Amino acid sequence: MSPDEKSGFAEQSQTSYDAELREQLLRRPPRYEKLKLGNGGRIVIPAAMREEMGVKPGDTLIAEVKDGELRLISRRMALRQVQAEMAKYRKPGESVVDEFLAERRAMWGEE
Repeated sequence: MSPDEKSGFAEQSQTSYDAELREQLLRRPPRYEKLKLGNGGRIVIPAAMREEMGVKPGDTLIAEVKDGELRLISRRMALRQVQAEMAKYRKPGESVVDEFLAERRAMWGEE
């Protein structure tokens, strides 16, 4: 038999074990996870997903149903989304806080 001929099942050799790649894959949160709906409509969010969301037990989440999908986001992420949406209304160099404080100082007779 020549070296080019394959015998048996003609399997290719398995790639060598890469411990670093395994660790990277284990650290990556699952994109999709099968969850079971428990009593009272409860679900448990897997630890990797909670970590990716930046939430821990006791934190408040914001829930939304959109197009039949349940979406959960942390309050911190909800705030960031609102800030990003409102940023387009802010004029360059404008400080709403400074304007508010100036109005209050004028009202109190401090300026």
